[in-house]
Amino acid sequence: MISLQAPDWKLENIDTVLFDKDGTFIDLHYFWGKMSEMRVEEIIKRYNLSLDLFEKLCLKLGYDVSKGRMLSDGITALYSRQIIIQIFCKDLKSFGVDISESDLETIFDYVSDMFYKDMVKYTKPIDSAIGFIKNLREKNVKTGVVTSDSVESTMLTLKHFNWENLFDVVIGRESTKETKESGVPVKLALQKIHANPLTTVMVGDAPMDYIAAKNAGVDRTILVATGQVKKESLSESSQYTLNSLNNLVIL
Repeated sequence: MISLQAPDWKLENIDTVLFDKDGTFIDLHYFWGKMSEMRVEEIIKRYNLSLDLFEKLCLKLGYDVSKGRMLSDGITALYSRQIIIQIFCKDLKSFGVDISESDLETIFDYVSDMFYKDMVKYTKPIDSAIGFIKNLREKNVKTGVVTSDSVESTMLTLKHFNWENLFDVVIGRESTKETKESGVPVKLALQKIHANPLTTVMVGDAPMDYIAAKNAGVDRTILVATGQVKKESLSESSQYTLNSLNNLVIL
């Protein structure tokens, strides 16, 4: 068992740590910004829309083109993929686009296929998080990834950076029919590595990660402000918040 010491709080009796991916150990602004742009470009192309809509539609997906940043209150920050599709479909209809959720999902899948061919160009590690995960492994702590991204995408990332040995399990959106916030993916991760939720900590960058852990019986979630949400806002969900995992000491 280990303990995790922050400047103003401490967590004890830990043998398992589960991680969200984007915003937690991968720079999501670079990654999801490009994904958002490609999705909008494909929609404009297929539906013969005005190019003037490009920045507006990117904003609807939660990406500010002018600043090159994902919005902290954008749908990509707050929801899983299926809910994003539901909301964005309604947004597109408000712009006069005759599109169904199944049509939009098809476009998302097509763009994902194109994106992942060059994915490594858009993937940047959050070094503080990777260093922290490596330190956990040296302490023989069980680790896993629970993400709303696909297992395939996640494994491509891990293989590219030679990180396969950093995690005992990877759970993605295709691992279960339930959304991440339902808690089912976290439960599945725990089952696969025979982990106890009472000695497990979840690490994420958004309130959704806290909800996902809570619904799986994991009562301790560390939220780190390396994604889209500031520490002050994260503290409304969890009392265990940090600006960076550099601020966390393993005891």
